[in-house]
Amino acid sequence: MCGIFGYCNFLIEKTRGEILDTLIEGLQTLEYKGYDSSGVSIQGDELSSINVYKQTGEISNLKREIDLHNPNRDLPFISHCGIAHTRWATHGEVRYANCHPHNSDSSNEFVVVHNGVITNFDNLKALLARKGHVFKGDTDTECIPKLYKQLYDTSIRLGYSLDFHVLTSLVLERLEGSYGLLCTSSHFPDEVVAARKGSPLVIGVKGRRNLKVDFIEIEYLDHKENYLEINVPNKNPGGIPPSVPLKYDTCLRKSPPLRSQYIEASTREGSVSTFNYVSSRELSADNGLPQPIEFYLSSNYSSLAQYADKVLHLEDNDIAHIYDGELHIHRSKSDPEAFPFRAVQTLERKFSQMKKGSHDYLMRKKAYEGPEISKCFEKRSQFL
Repeated sequence: MCGIFGYCNFLIEKTRGEILDTLIEGLQTLEYKGYDSSGVSIQGDELSSINVYKQTGEISNLKREIDLHNPNRDLPFISHCGIAHTRWATHGEVRYANCHPHNSDSSNEFVVVHNGVITNFDNLKALLARKGHVFKGDTDTECIPKLYKQLYDTSIRLGYSLDFHVLTSLVLERLEGSYGLLCTSSHFPDEVVAARKGSPLVIGVKGRRNLKVDFIEIEYLDHKENYLEINVPNKNPGGIPPSVPLKYDTCLRKSPPLRSQYIEASTREGSVSTFNYVSSRELSADNGLPQPIEFYLSSNYSSLAQYADKVLHLEDNDIAHIYDGELHIHRSKSDPEAFPFRAVQTLERKFSQMKKGSHDYLMRKKAYEGPEISKCFEKRSQFL
């Protein structure tokens, strides 16, 4: 089992040091799960750059690794998305190359943290290696960011510029197994996508103003018209489909105005911002304007108690896309029998209460959680 944690701030200035501290503190709330390595990914000195720090052993080793690189901890970010991970090895031995986050290449164009098991990673790895991708470790996760890059490069070569969540849907269609994952990219600065299938992910929200938050509506990518020939011939050992149908007007990326224009628009009372082409009205403030907001993402509900006011649980096959202070939940296909929204709940318990529940000790809590864990593994067995 692994621990996943992510943090996004929007219109709330944070220094790099504060962001790193939040990510590492988030990992420490997941320590009780056990781990053999840890890592974090944050924005570099340039907007379109990503720095990755990771190390085997205790989180204190990760802190020393970060200090060794001596990043400018005073550098301010008005908006930023960072991700972090603690690993308990399932694929590959405990060594640096197998630590998360994993990247697509030396430039960190795509960076992923992942919990779960990708059962077709051998075939994906062989296919991607033939495409020129170089693998440094033995984990199943490493194929995910490289698959992101392969599909992104192909779409650009064909003249398409896809939204991050659409690109993610293309990646997920090629993955078999279970996953809870977060991905950031230098091509999509200040954005993060989260996806789950058989592995839990929870999103926490904290606003500076009174949030009008009851639910988030599901947005669907119905595959009905216009086909994007994205990858490879039909015959290949990875089982990757030769084409993926995408609805044209939902998959092409819309170019927003400059961030300075957005900040200016958000401060004008009564103004209507056109910064985003889909409105996330449920997360707006009472005056309807975009607002300073923070998002926390975790594989464990209890780790959010000390940070967030509201929480939202992702369900299997959900893709969450956080950008420009908005949270959007996407699914590839509409389902008339499924709920068309995700409920947003208020956190009422303290972290200490959630960590141990009604039990005096974590060991006792874990023992009583046994039946529920068995159900979880029974559900996951369908992927293995």
